[in-house]
Amino acid sequence: MARDPYAVVVEMVTAVSHAPQRLEDRVDVIVDILIAELGATIGLLIRADTTHLDVQVIGGRLHQGREPVGVREQIRDRLDDPLLGPITRGDLAPTTAARAHGGRAWQRSAARASCMITFGIDQIATLPVHAGADAVLFVVGRAGPDFTDDDLALLRAVQPVVAGLGLLLRFPLSEPSAEPAGAVPTGDGTGPSLTEREVEVLELLSHGYKAAVIARKAGCSTRTVHRHLGHIYDKLGVSDRLSAVNQAHQLGVIAYDTVDVS
Repeated sequence: MARDPYAVVVEMVTAVSHAPQRLEDRVDVIVDILIAELGATIGLLIRADTTHLDVQVIGGRLHQGREPVGVREQIRDRLDDPLLGPITRGDLAPTTAARAHGGRAWQRSAARASCMITFGIDQIATLPVHAGADAVLFVVGRAGPDFTDDDLALLRAVQPVVAGLGLLLRFPLSEPSAEPAGAVPTGDGTGPSLTEREVEVLELLSHGYKAAVIARKAGCSTRTVHRHLGHIYDKLGVSDRLSAVNQAHQLGVIAYDTVDVS
């Protein structure tokens, strides 16, 4: 039996109000509730700017041990597909990949295969917060059967509250060309820019520290460290720790005063 949507809304508002003030922490609270209510295993908040083909993963949760490597590229490549295309054109209706693509088409699609390989899921549901060329949406996923009518009914019921929380939490809707506060340009300033926090994580990574140690030294959760690593890998165009450190050295982001990262 589906849970009363009103109870879910109350829990969500209460949990967000008690969460740390950082945007990512509050996003994680919303994602955790969506995951629990929908029987999902992953959840992300995504911002997609179709004008500049820019995608940001603002927060969320992946399977334990998985890092969001290449997530932005995968989403960017599918901004006009049957699932994301309607949202970027203004449709706010929550739906699922299987319904948007058609059941058989989704089963045979490269997008489903990619989700299985990257995330270990083959079903996706969306909860748009802001639609249009600068879209913001929650995405949840699981392996197994498609999300049910009751699941979508719950998403529709909480959508106005999530959208309202988005305004209060200031989910980003700014131009991607403007660098985030504290962004650190790489090399001569023409390469990808890393935030001060990402540089801090890179420096700790370059000293051979594992994610748990980096989290302790940086004063954040291990999950947040993995999220930062995913952003770093995406920005530097790499897929592993050693390559990230080597690329950061070449770009002059961190100094050559580090130790083994193997």
